[in-house]
Amino acid sequence: MINKIKLLGLALVAVVMSGCATVQLPAAQQALLDSNTTLYTQVGMWTEKGNVIATNYSRGEHIPVNSPVQITEMSASTITFHYGGRNIKLKNIEKYTKVDVAGLMTRTFAEKQVNLTQFSALEKTAIEQGDVVIGMTKDAVIISRGFPPAHRTANLKLDSWRFWQNRFGTIVYEFEQGKVSKIVE
Repeated sequence: MINKIKLLGLALVAVVMSGCATVQLPAAQQALLDSNTTLYTQVGMWTEKGNVIATNYSRGEHIPVNSPVQITEMSASTITFHYGGRNIKLKNIEKYTKVDVAGLMTRTFAEKQVNLTQFSALEKTAIEQGDVVIGMTKDAVIISRGFPPAHRTANLKLDSWRFWQNRFGTIVYEFEQGKVSKIVE
């Protein structure tokens, strides 16, 4: 059993180090990839020049939550998906996201749309636009902006989340009782 675990670990290291090797996905995810099933974005994201960085800079074209997509390819660091008549590459930088590409796929795409009826009218409007406003819950912020980079926000239970606006600037959302209370640019 330990030899099998070591062998799997070595295989995973080889895949990650190659950067372009095919990722071995759990059966359910592989079936979705193989079938060209329509999936839906679970978070808002931004694309610039055909790329989305998994740390999710908020610049470029906004791809709203619940947008229909088809996954066309996966490697150890990239998920390529078809959206709006073109292919977009979602690039994972694991040292910032702290998840592998399979984990990134799970939290970014799903077979069902996000149920937005659980949110207030204010939250729904902000989510549709990819914005964060005072009074939003943590769940609404994640759906609107995606997950904060884990190297700057180590735990979602914290009351201060830092997101990248672009390569050089960040924005901090501070929470009180689970709702955005302050936005610091």
